[in-house]
Amino acid sequence: MRLFYCLTITILAACTSGGPVEVDGIRVEASLRNAAKGLGFDYTGFLDKSLRGDDAALKQLMSFDAGQDSAAATEHGLVMKSLLEKLGDELFSQKINKLPTEAKERLWAGLVAAGATSLKNESPETMKALMPEVAIAEHNGLYVFDAQSSSFRDCAEPDNRYLVVDETGGSLEKNYRRLLKFPYPHQPVFAAVKGFTTPYYGNIALPSDMKGFIVVSEILKVENKNFRNTCIPYDFWALGTEPFWQAQVSEAEGVIEYRGMDDDRTKVFVYQPPVHEDSLKIYTGVNQDSGDNIRIVVENKPCGDGMSDVKYQLKLSLTMNGKELNGCGIAYDATRDSTTATPPKKQ
Repeated sequence: MRLFYCLTITILAACTSGGPVEVDGIRVEASLRNAAKGLGFDYTGFLDKSLRGDDAALKQLMSFDAGQDSAAATEHGLVMKSLLEKLGDELFSQKINKLPTEAKERLWAGLVAAGATSLKNESPETMKALMPEVAIAEHNGLYVFDAQSSSFRDCAEPDNRYLVVDETGGSLEKNYRRLLKFPYPHQPVFAAVKGFTTPYYGNIALPSDMKGFIVVSEILKVENKNFRNTCIPYDFWALGTEPFWQAQVSEAEGVIEYRGMDDDRTKVFVYQPPVHEDSLKIYTGVNQDSGDNIRIVVENKPCGDGMSDVKYQLKLSLTMNGKELNGCGIAYDATRDSTTATPPKKQ
């Protein structure tokens, strides 16, 4: 029996655990076999049976879990990549469809780690089978570009953040850089995109503070955040004329932002709850890195901008680095749709 097994499996290490072996041309490293053996799993036996058409063995092999052994997981991915090439995209994908979700997640991660990064183009049926059930839809929210982990905060669930997978060829980043020449760290822009959310994607690690992934396939709109489009609740948005300026105060985003129309830089401060003085609310902030400071005094009374007959809800004065400015404020309306927001109504 042992002789038959050694004839079936081409021996590179004399049928010992000291070296790699090949099963019908598929290389299995000794470290993978040993890791599997420690888990009570006859790796080469299952591989041999799988190549002989044993569906039960193939399902077991595809579902193999190396646990915390990252080297064994990568080596398993290499075997799966070779198996995909041998069986072909259509047959391999048919076998994947029978796997539970957690096994699909591990298998996808292993294939990507093994270098099968072009699954979408070279093995589309396998890619489709590995994906969880998804629905492509329009998503509106705040997008933040980061070289390591760009994020998206969806209007439909503003308390959650998603890790962005940009399948538009880098267009999201290009649009972000076009809008914000000098962004402050993690400065958001408003984006309307088409894509889908998913709990896992290949072998990309999901940060603990994010709910899942959003895979973006099409960009509909990317623009600077303003009171018309932002869907994350804010305390108020302030507008001023002569000179033009704007500011946002948002506890939900944790920021106070100010931008003069003559400056490409948005000045940012960490949100602090307001101090109440009689009927006034006073917000202050200091940016220790830039040395900027801000003070905003808000009064709950109608305000005109001096250039139109539009009446706003709040009257305020803003002092930026010692320069005092006057303006009007718009409180957040939780009932509105951010994609169809309109200016304040005339009083």
